[in-house]
Amino acid sequence: MRTKLGMTQEELAEAAGFAPSTIAAIETCRLLPSEELAQHIDKSLQSDGHFVRLQELVERTSVLPWFRDLVKTEQEAASIQTYESYVVPGLLQTEDYARNAVSATRPRLPDDDVQRAVTLRMTRRGLLDQDDPPRLWAIIDESVLRRQAGGKKVMKAQCDHLLKMGQLPHIAIQVFPNSKGPACAYGNNFVILNFNSTSKRRRAPMAYLEDLRTARYIREQDEVSVYATVFDYLRSSALDDLQSADLIRGYRDERYV
Repeated sequence: MRTKLGMTQEELAEAAGFAPSTIAAIETCRLLPSEELAQHIDKSLQSDGHFVRLQELVERTSVLPWFRDLVKTEQEAASIQTYESYVVPGLLQTEDYARNAVSATRPRLPDDDVQRAVTLRMTRRGLLDQDDPPRLWAIIDESVLRRQAGGKKVMKAQCDHLLKMGQLPHIAIQVFPNSKGPACAYGNNFVILNFNSTSKRRRAPMAYLEDLRTARYIREQDEVSVYATVFDYLRSSALDDLQSADLIRGYRDERYV
């Protein structure tokens, strides 16, 4: 439709109020469009709600049903606490790292499914760049840094990205070192999502656990508090953010050169 109107990506981006790189990434299937973008494009192209109507189809076909709730809930959360023992948390992955991590799935996923998963992760990552982002506290095992998803170049870029993100005021990244021995979570990954309460509505925290092909949402507060306690122990036992950055930098400069 843009081409038929004789508009360049840059012209559409300016008219819609988005960056040209965002328009380019969506047209090449590297990012999923948002409802806000669909509304602005409809207005810019005078397309009578065409893209808003397509948005429902995009969301229904691009996200697994059990994962759709997490994507929506992340956008509503005031803070996200995540513990990962095997890979870098999805919100902190680079595109190349994500592609190699997803490609490890067996039976092997078709290329289109791999690209869809990578696109979703990059779209989720944009949550941290918005004007009022949630606070993210990520704890990762040192083994995550040792496990190569892709070659040394991919891991070096991933370490660089972790260091960059860890400098942002709303993001904290801690590493649980191998020297500490077994962690109290015993390698069980989980996410805790917290929400701002208003005078009209109080939304309780929830926990999210992901399996190979399904997910479990925990809303029973006694059970959520168990995960919150485990996260507190992990946080107190892990290296602080400055020590963690030094360890990540060491892997980047020594292991992945």
